[in-house]
Amino acid sequence: MSEVSLTVGGREYTVACADGEEAHVAKLGEVIDRKLQEMGTNLAPQESQNLLFGALLIADELHEEKKSGATARSALGSHESELAEARRDANDAIAQTGELEKELSRLQQELNGLMSVQQQHSSDVETLRSELKQTGEALEKAEAEKSALDSEAASLRQTRDTQAKQIKIKDELLESANTHLNEKNAELEEARNSASAANDPVLPDMAPSLERFADLLENCADKLEGQPTSA
Repeated sequence: MSEVSLTVGGREYTVACADGEEAHVAKLGEVIDRKLQEMGTNLAPQESQNLLFGALLIADELHEEKKSGATARSALGSHESELAEARRDANDAIAQTGELEKELSRLQQELNGLMSVQQQHSSDVETLRSELKQTGEALEKAEAEKSALDSEAASLRQTRDTQAKQIKIKDELLESANTHLNEKNAELEEARNSASAANDPVLPDMAPSLERFADLLENCADKLEGQPTSA
């Protein structure tokens, strides 16, 4: 055990305390002495009463501090409750953040898929444009060929009409030559018959000439008939 000398209210006191508690006991004595000093002229004639009043003041301050401590503990409990609620809200927010991240990942995947589809669509559009251009070029070429064929067909129709007119003229000439030949053959036959009946020596001499004339007409008709025509 140790002893500590305290000065309280202007008087010396010796107090026993456990070893190592000297400084603590000395501070407690200073607190009591300070309370007595705060009382000033309100000190009682008896020392015991003054010590009692000082103890009451200290007890009152301790009571107030306890009340403040209780209030502080109540506020701390409220704050702890609010903190717990805030932690629950934070956990809920973290869980929602996880769900949002999953949703964001899903949306990103969908966006990537849409971008891939858009790229494929753009490629298909370019392919269609290229095919359309080729088709247009082929159509222009076909129209040019059709125009050339139409021009050639018009030329062929004109040639056909011209050849048809020529054939018609040849047919008319051939028909006229045949008619003329038939007439001459009839005249020749009539002359032969007359010569035979009259025994006229002159008509027999005309027979070779008439035959040559007939052969000439037939030859002319054959040439007109056999003249080649363009297709």
